[in-house]
Amino acid sequence: MRMLACTLLLASLAACATMQTAPPASTSPPSAGVVASVPIGRGPTLLAISPDGATVYAASVGKLFAIRTATNAVAATASIDPYTTGLAVTPDGASVLSIAMSSSTLKVLPAGTLSNPTTIALPQNLYPGGYGQIAVAADGRSAWIVNEALWVAAADLGTATARRIQLDLRPRDAALSRDGRTVYLAGCKEYCTTGTIEAIDPASGDVRATLAVGPAPYRLALSPDGRRAYTTDLGGPTLSVVDLSGGAATATLPVGTEPTGLAVSPDGARVYVAAKQSSTLTIARGDGSAVLATVPLTGLPRDVVVSPDGQRAYVSTSAPDAVVVFDTGRLVASE
Repeated sequence: MRMLACTLLLASLAACATMQTAPPASTSPPSAGVVASVPIGRGPTLLAISPDGATVYAASVGKLFAIRTATNAVAATASIDPYTTGLAVTPDGASVLSIAMSSSTLKVLPAGTLSNPTTIALPQNLYPGGYGQIAVAADGRSAWIVNEALWVAAADLGTATARRIQLDLRPRDAALSRDGRTVYLAGCKEYCTTGTIEAIDPASGDVRATLAVGPAPYRLALSPDGRRAYTTDLGGPTLSVVDLSGGAATATLPVGTEPTGLAVSPDGARVYVAAKQSSTLTIARGDGSAVLATVPLTGLPRDVVVSPDGQRAYVSTSAPDAVVVFDTGRLVASE
């Protein structure tokens, strides 16, 4: 509730936000690059893609769908808690992790069948819930689940146990360095007129660095080489591009209203932002130098993932309830 109130306040201030002026972006028709539209359950929200790109997982209200990318067809479904707030696939592709708004239990589903899941109890406050996005370590041993009640839970996937690391910000998303030595958290302090990325030590929880980004950051992603971080900022609405070695944001690009989805191409050349309220998919250069295209979408887009070869982008939408598949080569006229 605190974050929602903050978001609404910042939205009213969006017109006053200062951002870097980008070169004009091309605008493509809604059908540009569409390969397929896969109908799934009501209100698809979060997406995750297997490391080999063979399966896209889509969470809807109370259901998880496994979509085979070779056929763009649903191959398996499972019942999950409604109102999913976190979804991830382990690096070996063997398990799908999910968490819901009112739950303090991390669900671990076998990727092949989505049947017979196991669970990991997460630390609770007075009431369950508050958990959100999930980040999995590159070695597959641990998962990090943010909680807006000023902490992050570190779950050991081998022992099925979890511990709490207290924070001084309300985290909305997490990402891990490839060597596993740094956990990056994006969130808000106080009223969040300026958003924050904190880099913490995964063992001690000590803060190593604090970086400023746009207001009310909602999603966080790292470039494949680990040199940059990206946040989508609800209070902009903007995309912040951060040089992690330099410790500062190097670009702030305009994106659609309510940017709830974020993905980086495997080569780091492009960043994709799905914006729910404006019904757009924005494609920007990975170095933050330009917005390449803004693609209008049908319905309300929520999340986006990109295939390991960079040739496909998958966007979840409601009204209609579907996962829309794009040929990324047809989304940008020229670069």
